[in-house]
Amino acid sequence: MRLIRSGALPPEVNLALDEALLRSGRETLRLYAWDPPGLSIGFFQRAAGIACPPGFRLVRRPTGGGAIAHTGELTISWIGARRRVEEVYGEMNAIVGRALASFGVRVVPGMGEPEAAPKGLCFDAHTCYDLLAGGRKLFGSAQRRGGGRFLLHGTLPLERNPLSEGAISLSEAAGRTVDRAEAEAAVIRAAEGAWGRKFLAETPSAGEWQMAERLVSERYGNAAWTLRR
Repeated sequence: MRLIRSGALPPEVNLALDEALLRSGRETLRLYAWDPPGLSIGFFQRAAGIACPPGFRLVRRPTGGGAIAHTGELTISWIGARRRVEEVYGEMNAIVGRALASFGVRVVPGMGEPEAAPKGLCFDAHTCYDLLAGGRKLFGSAQRRGGGRFLLHGTLPLERNPLSEGAISLSEAAGRTVDRAEAEAAVIRAAEGAWGRKFLAETPSAGEWQMAERLVSERYGNAAWTLRR
């Protein structure tokens, strides 16, 4: 499986690249951050009533779920062959749970069914597909499915996010500072152990970047598309 460690990219580029990778169809695990910070709203979520904080860029994700303030976090993007929704969530949650355990953090599943188009911030509530530590949400994810493939977006806060009061960060749960490089390494080890294979560290192809650039123009960097709902 291909591994892409993108570092920090602008919000519209991150999401456009994820859709480009989904369209290309190659099984990929991508790990990244956001610079500048982004406020992403779910694909089906209404933009009305959602205020974008100063210094953040408002974008619409290709995946569902509620709004997420992306700052001080590790974002996980996974593209694979289509299978049952709950299987995808379960597999990634097991990997993230194993990675968190390496920091001495124990997690349990959340409760409740996800809404198709929820209101407000994603980390102010939790569903059966989320992971909780100390009763607070530590990891959440959402999916997009199409063309025989899926895209999963997972969010793991590394430091306290004042815009997500319902969340707990990995650093808070672990009782020490955990930086992105350390968190990425733990996720990679856990994924390789779960899948029984080593990753191939690569970068997106020229064609995937070309597709991402087009999607930035048409969708993710286009305010009319972001605010269409």
